[in-house]
Amino acid sequence: MKLIFDIGYNKGEFTNVCFKEHKGVKVIGVEANPNLCNKPNKDNFILLNNLASDKIGEEIDFFIEHAQNGISTASKEFMDNSRFTKGSKNLRPNSGRWAPPIKVKSTTVDKLVDEYGVPDLIKVDVEGYEYSVLKGLTNKVGHICFEWHEEEYHNLLKIVQHLSEIGYTEFGVIGWFDEGDVFDKVTFSSKGDPYLEYPKEFHSWEDLDMKRLINPDRRINYGMFFAK
Repeated sequence: MKLIFDIGYNKGEFTNVCFKEHKGVKVIGVEANPNLCNKPNKDNFILLNNLASDKIGEEIDFFIEHAQNGISTASKEFMDNSRFTKGSKNLRPNSGRWAPPIKVKSTTVDKLVDEYGVPDLIKVDVEGYEYSVLKGLTNKVGHICFEWHEEEYHNLLKIVQHLSEIGYTEFGVIGWFDEGDVFDKVTFSSKGDPYLEYPKEFHSWEDLDMKRLINPDRRINYGMFFAK
């Protein structure tokens, strides 16, 4: 790999793995939380304090969770309906407490492609805002991976429809699944959303049979969804 977009950079764990696994790779990080955008740019690394969306140059509300940076989000729906608010058998209700919003200027994946080139991989981990991010991509580029939660299955359906319309045809799933939900078309990972670990199999959307993993009211299954 020569170029990777890390959208939802957070503290840079994914980017660090990219540098370890792919010598000479360049990473463009996009992070909406200004508190996490304190790393200097280098020849092979650029970190942008923007909110990736389907619009360019808009000031969009972003809600920081100061105790858990990894669940900061631009999605009010995520804040209302996710496991971090409603809880699950593994997580107490209201474990996420978001601060009042700040305004962050938006960019799009298309704009990133125009400025930095066509990526080999786009990773998106933005806590419920993935559909808005991927709507900002209007042509097929490299592989895509993004985080999914079973309580947001309706957004996954919209993402797959959009990606299919721009040319993506093969899909794969890796993640942590509740007991009894593992089947041969998906890849179980004890890490849930491991970095740079691909599913063992890819299928058409129809053959993937994703519904077997989904119970929105359970709010447990999650992982990374891949498209190529």
